[in-house]
Amino acid sequence: MNHSLNKLQKTLYKLSLGLLLAISTNNANGEMIEITHKGLGKSISVEVLAIKDGSMQVMLKGGTCEIPMHLLTSESIDKAKASLKAKADVIGEMNRVIGQPLFNSNGTLWEQSAAVTAKRLRWPVESSAPATSSYRTYTRPNYSFLGAHPYCATLYGATDGKVELFSLVFANKGDFGSRRGMGEDHFKKMHPDSKPPTSLDEAIDLDTETLTKTLTGQIGEPIKQYYGEKEDRRKVLRWDWEGHAFILSQRDKEYVSLLITPVSVADAEGKVDRVNDSDMKVIIAKNVRRKENGDVLIDNIPMVNQGPKGYCAPATAERAMRYMSIPADMYLLAVAATSAEGGTNTNRLMESCKRIVRSKARKIRDLELQKDLDMKTLKKYIDKGVPILWQMKSLSRYNQLANKRTKDRRKITDFTAWAELISAESKKETPLLREVANHHICMIIGYNEKTNEVAVSDSWGAKYALRWVHIDIARAVTLRGGFVIDF
Repeated sequence: MNHSLNKLQKTLYKLSLGLLLAISTNNANGEMIEITHKGLGKSISVEVLAIKDGSMQVMLKGGTCEIPMHLLTSESIDKAKASLKAKADVIGEMNRVIGQPLFNSNGTLWEQSAAVTAKRLRWPVESSAPATSSYRTYTRPNYSFLGAHPYCATLYGATDGKVELFSLVFANKGDFGSRRGMGEDHFKKMHPDSKPPTSLDEAIDLDTETLTKTLTGQIGEPIKQYYGEKEDRRKVLRWDWEGHAFILSQRDKEYVSLLITPVSVADAEGKVDRVNDSDMKVIIAKNVRRKENGDVLIDNIPMVNQGPKGYCAPATAERAMRYMSIPADMYLLAVAATSAEGGTNTNRLMESCKRIVRSKARKIRDLELQKDLDMKTLKKYIDKGVPILWQMKSLSRYNQLANKRTKDRRKITDFTAWAELISAESKKETPLLREVANHHICMIIGYNEKTNEVAVSDSWGAKYALRWVHIDIARAVTLRGGFVIDF
């Protein structure tokens, strides 16, 4: 008797003893059917996931099982095929209503690879770190999701590489009427037969109405509940479908957002257990990498691409918060601190962030970097794995120096000579960096004490994840100061 037969027989024997082996309600995503062993005549309830290469993949309590089809009755095989077809029809209809290929027949989204799901949706990778990943798209004006237009759509991956959360932001005060965004034009494309809204409130109401009508028509009436923690706690509408919760939030004069989460997360109202201080200190300390040339760098910081809106402060805040295991969404942080004219009030943003960070028993500390941007300060935080949020002037001359010296640095073998070269250069260049313009915030993620260099990371995508500048150049472009999320 082969291994697969033994496995099925053991399962059937347990069933005959009255043990619960059928899939639990938490695991069920589709129709349950009974399949029968051809020789034993015993049956078991399963959810059929796939039929391929002479085997049937089914879901049992605790995981999946591959069953050779020649062991099953012909009636079982016919029922399995019918079940798969019915599931495909349901999924196809759901994807048609959504307007995107969100679902497939391989179980819930939470059981699937984040990278594969993002590829199916054509959402580009934004960040891929061991603890978290993200895939973000800034959509074209004709992009539709549930009949409305999201400006930004993000898929977050969990530590196991599987899908964790979707976040989509629709009408919001940062985009509506913005000189940088597409403003109200998307309504002309999405709703050609209706008059486009003339105010942000009208746009928010229209998107809310569209999303509510579409989801209700497909799934049924929503339930009302609270979602989020402390200052972020809000009333939402919720629809559940096959293990997925669609969470619709509307904030007047602010935004419309849609989260897609596991039902269990929605049941917990979005509350996430915090990582205690002692564990967090160990986790982030492991991210500190020291190289023979004297470089000290923090690895595994998520990248967030601020996109066309210039959301450098919210993007940098999200990076720091997610690095410290605090859930955050750059776009929603931006809306809370951004005017319709564009640009972010950093103080308002940090006040909002502080409330969220405090809810996870962490702290945001203000730094006076315009006075004490020195190696002592950098080492204090970088050595324990804490990145620094740095307020500075992203001047053209500064960026030219950072780009050139980062490129040149890759070929350097004599770092003593390199230190002398960039020190002399900094004396020449710092007087040319006095212009007060291009206010920006990014991260300091490392240093080299031997060469007096600072490692910088901008929220502009992978190309800008790491650049090096002399510390005197960094001082010359420093503005008011900076922040750290600490203990």
